This record gives sequence, structure tokens and C-alpha cells, in this order.
Amino acid sequence: MEAGETQMVHFRIGENFGALLASIAQEHLTERNNPVQALKTITESLHGCPTDLAVLILKGDVVLVVNEEDQNCMPVDRIPELHDKIFPKIDPVYFLESRTREIKKYGGYIMDGLKDLQYQIRKNRGYFDISFKYEDIFKFVAGDNEALLDELRDNREIDGIASLFETTKRFIEETMRTQSTMDWIMKTFDEFSESKNYEYFMQLRGDVADTLVDIAYHLNQTLKLEFTLDAPEDNVQKYIDSAREIDEVLSKDIVPVNILDNWSAGWLAPNGDYYALNGEIANMLHNQIADALVTAEIIREEEDTLKNPDAWLEQNGWVKIHGNNINFAGCLNVRIGKRNVQMTSEQIRKIYEYGQHCCNGLLKVGWKMQPLSAVKFKDLMESNPEALNKNYFEF
Repeated sequence: MEAGETQMVHFRIGENFGALLASIAQEHLTERNNPVQALKTITESLHGCPTDLAVLILKGDVVLVVNEEDQNCMPVDRIPELHDKIFPKIDPVYFLESRTREIKKYGGYIMDGLKDLQYQIRKNRGYFDISFKYEDIFKFVAGDNEALLDELRDNREIDGIASLFETTKRFIEETMRTQSTMDWIMKTFDEFSESKNYEYFMQLRGDVADTLVDIAYHLNQTLKLEFTLDAPEDNVQKYIDSAREIDEVLSKDIVPVNILDNWSAGWLAPNGDYYALNGEIANMLHNQIADALVTAEIIREEEDTLKNPDAWLEQNGWVKIHGNNINFAGCLNVRIGKRNVQMTSEQIRKIYEYGQHCCNGLLKVGWKMQPLSAVKFKDLMESNPEALNKNYFEF
């Protein structure tokens, strides 16, 4: 083949193509906690496949049967006795149960590590002793501090503390992604349309939330103790700094802030009040704001509010904002047997202004993070909110 010359390559799909595609998509959902990529795996592999059909294939309710002769895929309703041995199917209840067990188990290990660190700090009265060679001290006096820093970096106890903070941060981030996947599954799978299963799901979600809250509490208790960790990694340092700043802010009752100050994350109330914090994703910003709203008695409804305040906020029409990503779940209440609510004119106006001033006029809307200009968002929400909800917010 001459240089620069292109050549067409043809591929044939085998009879197991449908099962393989479903398996890859389901792995993105259950192992990588990425429902967006899970659906894109299907829609981008099957040109013209609508999202509604992709959801059914992902769940396993519909399977793709391949006609090898004409190389076509035919979506058909799953027949258990015919398809169960070939095509994978997600068991949503098992997923929620197994992930909850894992989170509680490994979260317990992290809490034990944090408690042990607190004990060591108190035992040593806030001091950490380490021995240095005179040779390294002489180098330090002469202006060369690398030998001293290398000694600190290589110290097993200091390395253990750094690893504990990094592990805690990663655990919180991954657990929050898992929590989002659990929410997506609850809103998407029919198994949770019954009140009994929904209540059971909420119990599992509550166990996950309790684990996160306990870890955050013990981590903050550790950070309040007077000690210094030499040169932690930048991302851990940002988390620690944010945790201290948030703790200071929430030491008083939470109050509305100006949405145009470009906070990291926040909740926008139906009356237009915005409650927000700055920090990292591992600081669990939305969860902490929701808890603070309960503590300040800004939200105080039925008993379920105390168990899961962030879910209460979603169901009662509060908008969840993180950077340029806008999420609204009030239009999904019908899935759980409740009445849908719509965004208010105040919320629409505030989001439009936020998009224009803080996001260069471009928002990423819904769980799929689809780009939409702030101007078009406002126009659609005012003229045809049902269509915007269906195309951007609904599952």
C-alpha cells in the first residue's frame, strides 16, 4: 500500500455480540459507577439507538439477537428460559446489598485507622519524634534540606499517616460515586417501584450515608488535633484545607450566599436561596450542606428528612449544582409514587444568571451532563419545561 493511501477494513459481528455489548455496558455501570458511559457504550455501538432502548438493554430487559447472515441486530424482549444463560442481567437488589456491605466493611477499617491515629496523637501530646543524622543536620544548616526531607518521606510512620489520608479521600470519592449509581439504579429499575422495596433501598442508602458521615466525623476530629504532617500530597492537602474551612463555616448555622460568587457546589431552594460550600468532591459538599440545613431547621418536615436530607431536597424541588453541572430530580417523583414538582421562576432566573456569569454561558445539564447554553436553558424551562425535563433530567 502506498504511503498516505487509505484502506477500508470490514468486520463481521458474531452471535455473541449482543451479550458482549451488554456485558461491557453493565461493567461501566456496576464496576466503574458511570451510568453515562454505560449508556454511551450502547448508543455509540448501535447507530441510531435511542436512550430509552439503551436503558432497557443495559438493564437486561431487552436483549440483542444477531442475525449473522445479514449482520443485523434485533432487540427483543428477554425470555428468561431462552436468554438467561447467554445474556447478562443486572440484579439491582444484589448490587445495592453487596456494595453496602463492602462500604461498611472497608469504612470500618478506615475508621479504626483514624481512631488509632487520634490515640497516638493524644498519647504523644501532639508531638511526633524522629531522629536525624548529624550529617543531614549539617547539610540542612548549610542550606541543603533535601536529605532531611528524604528522611521524613522515608519514615514509615509518616508514610502511614499520608497513606491513611489518601486512602480516606479516595474511599469517600468512590463511595459517593457508588451512592450516585445506587440512586440511578433506584430511579431506573422497576424493582424499586414498590413501596416495600423502596423503603429497603432507603435503608441501605442510609447505611452508606451513615458510614460516610462517621468517617467524615473521625477525620475532622483528627484534623482538629494539633499536629503537623510534613509535606502531604497536594490533593490531600487541598482536602484537609477544605475540611477545616468547611468545619469553620458550619460551626454556625448555614445561611444563603450569593450564587454568583462561584462556589464549588450548592443547593438552590425553590424560593431562590442558595446554600453552598467550597471544597473537594471528597468533602461531600452536598451531603454536608443538606445536614446543615436540617441542623439549622431550614428544612424540617417528616421524619424521613433526618434520615436522608439530600433525597428530601431532591424530591421537594431543590436544584443540585456542582460547577457547571445542573441536576433536578423533582420531575422524577412519580417514579417513587409521589407528585412531580417543577422548577420555580426564581430558580430558573438564578441558574440563567449563574450560567452567564460563572460558566461562560454554557451549562452541563442532567446526569448525562449534556451541554446547553444558559440562554436556551432559560427559554426551554419557561416555554416547555416538560420537554426539557424529559430530554435532560429524566431517566
